[in-house]
Amino acid sequence: MTLEIENLTKTYQDQSICLNLTLTQGETLVLAGPSGCGKTTALYLIAGLIQAEQGSIRSNGEDISRLPPWKRHIALVFQDLALFPHLSVGKNIAYGLFIQGVPKRERQMRVKEMLRILRLPGYENRPVSSLSGGERQRVAIARALAVSPRVLLLDEPFSSLDAPLRRDIRQEFLDLRMESKAPCIFVTHDREEAAVLGDRIALMDAGRIVETGSSRDMFLFPQTETGARFFGAGQVLDCTIVGKSPEGIMVSSALGNWRVPRGSDYDPKRPLVFIPRDALFLAAGFYQKNTYTVLRALFRKRIFEGERLTLEVECPPGILLRLAAGLRAPIPAPGTPVTLYLDQRLLRFVKPATLS
Repeated sequence: MTLEIENLTKTYQDQSICLNLTLTQGETLVLAGPSGCGKTTALYLIAGLIQAEQGSIRSNGEDISRLPPWKRHIALVFQDLALFPHLSVGKNIAYGLFIQGVPKRERQMRVKEMLRILRLPGYENRPVSSLSGGERQRVAIARALAVSPRVLLLDEPFSSLDAPLRRDIRQEFLDLRMESKAPCIFVTHDREEAAVLGDRIALMDAGRIVETGSSRDMFLFPQTETGARFFGAGQVLDCTIVGKSPEGIMVSSALGNWRVPRGSDYDPKRPLVFIPRDALFLAAGFYQKNTYTVLRALFRKRIFEGERLTLEVECPPGILLRLAAGLRAPIPAPGTPVTLYLDQRLLRFVKPATLS
């Protein structure tokens, strides 16, 4: 399954939107940007809830630009979730299947399967009003995925949740995405959420995509001032070009004169220099070797969260540990043996959880 959007355009009195995007099978593209930049309107144009003035949308090679919403095979999760309050959890999930004419027995089996994936077995007959915020989010996503859509669109579905619950729901969403090969566009203005969920991020500003890249590239190597500022990747300063050499380009800024390595372009009308976060650091002393103990482990995976890089390793006998790493640290392949150094001076006791 693929999604190709070319020059999809809508003009309003104070803003115009023009969208160009291509998504591959199973890819999650996060459409990020400040409030009012046109993210939600872009989703509505793709879903057919707003009619575009020009441009094309091709789903798996088929032009669906002029089809009504119900014939596009696109599932949209709204920001307010739009669950039906008068229907049970099971009937909410099965609603799209009912509209498609799927037989009752098959609908029931699909609902049970989705609830199993959601870790909500036995919730079929519960009223929606009895659910917690996180449970409602999961049911809304399950309803969208139950119909096996060609394209999945989500408009800030986690925005009403508190921060700890949002982190949990993000991981559950990633697990749910494994059940679908449909390309997905996830709208958010939360840069951490964008980094966690997106295979790629498309940054939108004033109705246009201004920059696209992996979450790691967007935080470490932004190509635009908009990208650097939105993702908090570092400091942007106006500068003046004062010289060039084979080693780099000499610039003068309010903080001093520097040499910028070659490899990035600048605007001759307004050159800007970008100072990444990890280009600035404080000198620190080194611990003595006798304060460390060595642990042997296998590298499992990396979790890139924009401003943080976490590495997950497994130590015998199957204990998983997570440790922080520098954003530019080399990432070993999964299964690679690694050596950990544990600073024993930082160990401490904690009280056990109160048993109920």
